[in-house]
Amino acid sequence: MDRPLRIYLWLAFGITWGIGGLGLLAGNYQPEAATSFSAARLLHYIAAFGPSLAGLIMAGRVEGRAGIQRLLIRALPTWAGVPWYVAVLVGFPAVCLLAAWLLDPGFVAGLPSAGRLLYLLPLTLVTDTGPLGEEFGWRGFALPRLLARWRPLAAALILGVIWWAWHLPTFFIATLSQSHLSIPVFLINSLALSVIMTWLFQRTRGDLLLMILVHVVANATAEMGVSFAAEVSAEVACAVLIVAFAGFTLKTGRDQA
Repeated sequence: MDRPLRIYLWLAFGITWGIGGLGLLAGNYQPEAATSFSAARLLHYIAAFGPSLAGLIMAGRVEGRAGIQRLLIRALPTWAGVPWYVAVLVGFPAVCLLAAWLLDPGFVAGLPSAGRLLYLLPLTLVTDTGPLGEEFGWRGFALPRLLARWRPLAAALILGVIWWAWHLPTFFIATLSQSHLSIPVFLINSLALSVIMTWLFQRTRGDLLLMILVHVVANATAEMGVSFAAEVSAEVACAVLIVAFAGFTLKTGRDQA
């Protein structure tokens, strides 16, 4: 693991855990309540953006202003990425809905209306801190450096464990949604999703908008009525298929250079 990546991880964890700890000390930690402004709420948002803030800081430190610009430009839509955007925005939710139906056919009765489904993903992008707050760091700064040293599957699994570990404090804060989830199952979720995103990252030469969209869809499945067990089952199935059949290259970025 190279020095910039090590520094990045210290920053990402330090910003999130440090600022998040201050948020807990500041008062009632209810960041998801859209009622009134508070110091705890502000600190929560800064903490949630820790990975992306660290990614932008390190991109500037390593490559200067041009590095920051390149990182931001990767989040702009491209014509070449359109088929992948459609696959993620339509195919991924469809697989999660299928998994939910297989686990519980009765869940269909609780599906949101068609109108709500249409604006659910844009709403998640705006209200959920995860996609924008994390992906400029995890997949924007960290993943390319992991791929330069490790084979893709290893890089995906390493980043998946790091991603999971970064979330650990949220399981012990009652006002956060992760506190209702199983820590071991969330690890499986992080690993499977990391494999999916790494494969897509390779296929699109690092399209960061696609990474953000995958994160958005994954976080929006609960609002669609999909249980966490069904979401994780769908992600594991996709990850297994990718590793087994979808040409998950065994070469490192260094080998390919």
